Amino acid sequence: MEQAFNRQRINMISWLSYFFTGALVSTLGIVIGPVSQAFGKDPGFIGQMFTLMNIGLFLPIMISGVLMRRFNLGKQLITGSTVSVLTCIALFLMPTITMFGIGVFLIGAASGIMMSIGCYLVVRINEDPKKRSANLILTDFFFALAGVILSLLLGYLFQHGASWLAMYGVMAVLSLMMIVLCVGQKFPSIPQAVEKESSTGQQHHRWGVSVWVLCFALFAFLLAEPVFTMWLPSWLKEHFGMAADRAAFYITTYWTVKSIGLFVNQFTVRFVKLRTYLLISAGVGLVSLAVAANSGNPMLILICAGLFGFCNSGLFSGIMSYGSLQVRNSPPTLTSALLTIGTIGTLIFSTLSSLVYSQYGLFWALNTATIAYVFLLAALIFASVNSKAEALEQQPVH
Repeated sequence: MEQAFNRQRINMISWLSYFFTGALVSTLGIVIGPVSQAFGKDPGFIGQMFTLMNIGLFLPIMISGVLMRRFNLGKQLITGSTVSVLTCIALFLMPTITMFGIGVFLIGAASGIMMSIGCYLVVRINEDPKKRSANLILTDFFFALAGVILSLLLGYLFQHGASWLAMYGVMAVLSLMMIVLCVGQKFPSIPQAVEKESSTGQQHHRWGVSVWVLCFALFAFLLAEPVFTMWLPSWLKEHFGMAADRAAFYITTYWTVKSIGLFVNQFTVRFVKLRTYLLISAGVGLVSLAVAANSGNPMLILICAGLFGFCNSGLFSGIMSYGSLQVRNSPPTLTSALLTIGTIGTLIFSTLSSLVYSQYGLFWALNTATIAYVFLLAALIFASVNSKAEALEQQPVH
């Protein structure tokens, strides 16, 4: 009975959920200029308004376990998508700054529902560890693919005079696609087994310090990446006088190379130890980011943006996997902790970098990403030194 659902269609729903979230998050740097011009506001102010979107994204992820046990997955996706469509229509009818704030919050909430359910579905229908890892990487690919396609599309549209509302027209179309995929689709059931956790404190102790350090590493990663993609176009336009479509091309390059990396690195991790892969990726990524954020050579920035994308391609899934390997029988709560704490980076990146922009200017707003990446590398080094994963791998399974 559990196989009654259409596996391919479930995968498509997961891919679209990540594509939707990728479209929403990866294009902030391109959308922020047209929005600030339309409302006559400073980019720093609009950047802080996007915090409402991040809050909307974070809340469903934080309570996703409760929501998925209480409500049908399909109904959640259809409800969230419907709210997104209606919100986009409202933005077209009432394009005010107040409606914009409400709108980005609601669309962010719809994205949070899609992201949490999409991630769960991949894990749920792929019981084999290798198959699950491959499908998680493939699902991440659609997040990056959204950055490629939307950066090109929006950069072209805005350069030729399109309104900022074009972005939310695209989100409405993606929401309608989700509704079409979900209607009539049977979803996997949610296991209702009660986890025996007599003492939360004891369980946390068993996880070990590396788990919490890796939670922080995910936080730093999910802070650095969106800050970089948000402020790089503005930096290029201000510092080098680039046109909007050319500045957007740098972000397109980042997401394109990251997409390629998602294909390549699923094979890389089969031949290189995960710890080694994470440390090398973070180290080279930090150098690439620092050069991209501080170089006066546009071509060098473009090359480093691409290299940064390649290094980032496997970090999210890699850190999640490394965290789960710190415990022999990784409980769902561990995965939830990694995802929730990491997503706080996405929650605050807009507010934090916008405050830096208002106080210290565009250069330091962009380099907020560099500073966060320094903490990411330091956390990975500390976690690898204190890791239990390698020892557990050598122990026989009883």
